Amino acid sequence: MKKILIIIFTLFFWNSVILAKEEIRSRFGFYITVPSNFIAIQNQNLDDLLRKYKGSKIDKDAFNDLMAGSSKQNMNIEYFFSPEMEDPGSHTINIVNDTSGDFKRDILSIPMRDLCPLYKKEYSKVFKKNLEQYTCELTNKFSPKFKQAVFLIHDSVSSKEGYLVQYQLQTSAGFTTFTATCKNSRTCELMNSYVSQMIRSIR
Repeated sequence: MKKILIIIFTLFFWNSVILAKEEIRSRFGFYITVPSNFIAIQNQNLDDLLRKYKGSKIDKDAFNDLMAGSSKQNMNIEYFFSPEMEDPGSHTINIVNDTSGDFKRDILSIPMRDLCPLYKKEYSKVFKKNLEQYTCELTNKFSPKFKQAVFLIHDSVSSKEGYLVQYQLQTSAGFTTFTATCKNSRTCELMNSYVSQMIRSIR
């Protein structure tokens, strides 16, 4: 159940932020490479950042709602975004980490035939919306660095049409979840590519 909550926590931040192609040190201690026109939000002053991009397509109200009541120092989540991307609010990436989580213990110990319906049930329950599940499977696409990961695609939790693309895996920092949002098959393929590149670059 704890593993499910990690994903649910990630979903609360569906309207987060995307990528940039330079190596950065994540707030979780590992290094990742992100494509060049993307910006990482790491303990920055959000108001200053939003003022800087005044007039862009960023949904500033959504960002403020997202951060309300949260301590940036205590948040176990990291955002990336591109103010240049068309409809950035619907094309976002975030990383959430649980230092006490263990992918092998918490996920691989559960048969996928039981785990997949549990994901769908918990998502739908928390967001009071019947979220369709399109993909739920184990993948070894990041092997040998990461032997296995869970790959998920669900409906977006927002009121807009769209999808959530997620990977869960064990990193040096703990049980880590990468979540991207996208609107259609073309942009979902693009966002999936961005997330996959990030995961492969982890060191």
